Amino acid sequence: MPYHSLAWAGAVLVLTTGLGPVLAADQSVTVDETQLLAETDSRIQRTRTAPLEVEVTDGEGKPAANRVVNVDHLRHLFDFGAGFDARIMERSDETEVDRRHREQFLKLFNCATVHLYWGGYERQAGQPEGAQRAEYARWLKAKGLVPRGHPVFWNQDNILPRWLRERNPAPAEMRELMDERLREMSGSVLPELRDVDLFNELVHWERFTNNPLSRLLVEQGKVEVVTHYLREARRLNPELQLVVNDYDHTPAFDRLLRQLLEAGAPLDIIGQQSHMHSGPWSVKQTWECLERHARLQRPVLFSELSVLSGPVRRNINYMGRQDDWETDPENEQQQAEYLDLFYRLLYSHTNCSGVVVWNYSDRGAWLGAPVGLLRKDGSPKPSFERLDRLINGQWRTRGEFTSDSRGRVTVPGAYEGHYRITVGTVEATGDHRVGKPLRLRVRL
Repeated sequence: MPYHSLAWAGAVLVLTTGLGPVLAADQSVTVDETQLLAETDSRIQRTRTAPLEVEVTDGEGKPAANRVVNVDHLRHLFDFGAGFDARIMERSDETEVDRRHREQFLKLFNCATVHLYWGGYERQAGQPEGAQRAEYARWLKAKGLVPRGHPVFWNQDNILPRWLRERNPAPAEMRELMDERLREMSGSVLPELRDVDLFNELVHWERFTNNPLSRLLVEQGKVEVVTHYLREARRLNPELQLVVNDYDHTPAFDRLLRQLLEAGAPLDIIGQQSHMHSGPWSVKQTWECLERHARLQRPVLFSELSVLSGPVRRNINYMGRQDDWETDPENEQQQAEYLDLFYRLLYSHTNCSGVVVWNYSDRGAWLGAPVGLLRKDGSPKPSFERLDRLINGQWRTRGEFTSDSRGRVTVPGAYEGHYRITVGTVEATGDHRVGKPLRLRVRL
């Protein structure tokens, strides 16, 4: 990991568009990585904490002094998520490994991604599995997690249904099939989700050319087709937050997002993948990516995070699987140290709304890569324990306080989140945000 200064040379210039002030490509920006890292914890305090206030009164509305006030940070508003695996749901034939995975999953995460790949969602034409995916989402919500979906439309050959590739529809029929898929999902799984990756990996969409979805975008225009379906998804699902997700983390992704926004596409969240099978991102890469996305005035969710706890491999077949790629103690420690740094960096940026680990366990991980926070048997790696200390320890606010003579309690530096305040037998709850700190009055 390099710790050095970097600079973008050039004149300072601010442009104004329909999206508001944006930085020109040649704007001068200087970032000292050493300073950036040194200030991360103080930046978190500014970005994620604010005073929380409770006022306690008696039955007549008068201040109640010397009352014990319990403050409990129930869950974060920032997404600390993972990809969902249905094997962790309770069932009669579950194994001890399944149970261990479930317990660790529910301990660490507050958000999960439900997979909606077309090929697995509709294996037979006209027989979608929306009800099953909706069941997954409801299970997550019952456990206190926020469900999100990935993806509705993606043109990778091996995730499209076989029947669709064999039918090979012309563009007009392809649009009808996309319309039907979106309508069906809008009546089944999408109402159960908070947000969804409506399109995936658009920047390099042209790398798959021999399928009907790819040809549609080539013939009718990427921006035009994507904008239409974002608008249609918003019409059918007014409360659903819409995401465009990509692995590209260069300015090319931001140029495409800007084109969509300028075309009037209702884009709510930028989904940024960060698979690091060929080596970890530097601080420079990460911060530049965050800053570029911030110019678009949309929050960024790091939607697919993979960090190795085994050796780096340079020649990877991303369409296959390697069964001899194993975790090891030395790389597990390096994974823990890197994830500690990476999570702190993301959590400290005002425009980042969360981070989702793609495979929280090595069991069944994509490519067979050792990227989980858990080993295949469900035992925690050092990275799990390190993140647990951050998410459930350092970044949570809990405690017992006593109201002053005015019946008030002020909790300085309370982390953003959903809180339960208890005084005796009386409870009150609310969300605490830096931009809207929680001010609760509890009447006994």
